[in-house]
Amino acid sequence: MNLPPLNALRAFECAARTGSFSAAGAELGVTAAAVSLQVRNLEDWLNLQLFVRKANQLRITDAGRDYYQNAASALAEIARFTDVLTQRDQSRPFVISATPALAQLWLPQRLSAFAQLRPDVPLELRSEVEDLDLELHGIDVRLSYGGELPDYASRAVFTDQLVPVVAGEGRLEDFRRIDVNWGSRILSVPGWRQWGERYGASPSDVAPVAAASVPEALALCASGIGAALLPETVVAEALGSGRVRKCDPRTIQMPRPYVMVHAHYKAKSRRLMDFQKALDKG
Repeated sequence: MNLPPLNALRAFECAARTGSFSAAGAELGVTAAAVSLQVRNLEDWLNLQLFVRKANQLRITDAGRDYYQNAASALAEIARFTDVLTQRDQSRPFVISATPALAQLWLPQRLSAFAQLRPDVPLELRSEVEDLDLELHGIDVRLSYGGELPDYASRAVFTDQLVPVVAGEGRLEDFRRIDVNWGSRILSVPGWRQWGERYGASPSDVAPVAAASVPEALALCASGIGAALLPETVVAEALGSGRVRKCDPRTIQMPRPYVMVHAHYKAKSRRLMDFQKALDKG
């Protein structure tokens, strides 16, 4: 069976339908350059020119128009059949992979909303530090900080800001410094050094404490050990309950958003769309 690369075909269909690589990239959750590269790969595979590229304009060729009509019909049929097939197997769990911070601190309330919206859908929540290949590990959706995966659709769920968190009374300088380990691949999250450069006052750097994750840092703060810079939205429940408090009203914006990642073909899945509704309501 002589079939072209599916990702390249999907990129071409989207570009032909929207009329630009930028619009196609926005819909697919990738860059315009990535769409252009996929289309170029398809052109090389077919040995046909599908678009005429001139300056910032994109014009589909006659061959591209003929190919689009057939490709769009075929992809729509695949999507329809996939939706029917996945909805038929109601016993298959909806698998959510999330970072420990999201899985433990932010997601439970939103999962409750999803469970009320779709009580018929079995759920499986996996707390995983690193981003994995979704298809290979049977994951329907991945939630993480800035974790964009090649060849998958990605959209921002929310942005956050870091706030100094402690338990008990006292000034920031009175607390021991807690440093959060965000993982080897996340290097852009500001820490106490950036806080001190911007605002001056910082926790004591005598015998600092290293926390392996945001939930661990939150637990250390709640026990009165020290002060940590934590994402405000993620730890909102602990702040709202009074378990911990912000000891300074100033914040530092996190440079990247928290994102939801999934396979492109699942974008119209009823389960995924209902999950998105639950996240948006939360």
